[in-house]
Amino acid sequence: MYTVHLGMGHTLKHFTIKEGTIRKYLNEAAKIIKARRQTYKMQNPNAQIDWYHPLHHYGESQIAPAIKVCLDEIKRWENVPNRREPLTTDMIYYQQTRCSIGTPYSEHQVLFDFQVIAIYSGIRLGEWAQNDNVRRLDQIRLNIDGTPTAFIIDDLEFYGRNKRVMSRASALANQELVLQIDVRWRFQKNGEINQKKSFLRVGLRKATLCSVSAWLRVVVRWDALKLPDDHPLAVFTDNGLISGKLEFIRPTHINAALQLAAWAVYNITDADALARFTSHSYRVGATVYLHAAGISKMDIKFALRWKGDSFYIYLRNLPCQAARTHAAVLNFNPNVFSLVPATIVG
Repeated sequence: MYTVHLGMGHTLKHFTIKEGTIRKYLNEAAKIIKARRQTYKMQNPNAQIDWYHPLHHYGESQIAPAIKVCLDEIKRWENVPNRREPLTTDMIYYQQTRCSIGTPYSEHQVLFDFQVIAIYSGIRLGEWAQNDNVRRLDQIRLNIDGTPTAFIIDDLEFYGRNKRVMSRASALANQELVLQIDVRWRFQKNGEINQKKSFLRVGLRKATLCSVSAWLRVVVRWDALKLPDDHPLAVFTDNGLISGKLEFIRPTHINAALQLAAWAVYNITDADALARFTSHSYRVGATVYLHAAGISKMDIKFALRWKGDSFYIYLRNLPCQAARTHAAVLNFNPNVFSLVPATIVG
């Protein structure tokens, strides 16, 4: 677990370190443990002591399997070119603190809403935001049919209990009754056309991370700002009020917010480490979260709209994965056949 702890960036500088450096950390910790065992043995001559080096499983030469799995994963991630760090729920909670009830049309509020949406869907930049050079509606990116590549209001469908269809007007008037919102991806990087994904309402305990609530706030802004049906939804006003100048969400806004959150939440100060948090972190974050939850490869590909297996390069080493590996190693017996999954007790 210490290996995983280090691999997640819990170091003196609070960002990811290389696999070779982690080995040095582990070796120093192992030396301390071994020295303590020797001292205990001297004080208790009759005690049964494991004299193996704590970092190794079969003496000094072969590293313990559970630790090797973690180190190999960290090394794989280290070798990924131009890797991006994932959006996390802690960063989303931080973004929420930047929102003000008095400025519902602010950049901070819009970014918060789409971060919540992104952690479930892994939205790509072009599917919701604009490039940095876009300032006017006639500059936005368009699909081959002339519609915006970013979400528009017609991409959303609303449902109540028992998937009862609700009109847009009914959904706005009775937001608490909206339990599901289906969103259409008209054209995608993977070639799929008019693919729909469902977003479900969550309970009050997790209300901050409710994607249905986030989408409804997006719709309320669209309605209040009186935007055309074919206008991209990811917009804000420069003063956060309905009277302000309309602007598009762009990578400049996304990257700055993510990097500020990484600094505030994880105390990351290194410029190169902060630069790994970009608009692509939305997609990385969703992939990492589904993998951490033990979701199957097929379900990850379906949920996040992957055609191939390139999502593997985003996967990270996490404590829950280490726990599953640890249980598998401890409970493995080649002479016993069992269909019962391994578990950790205690």
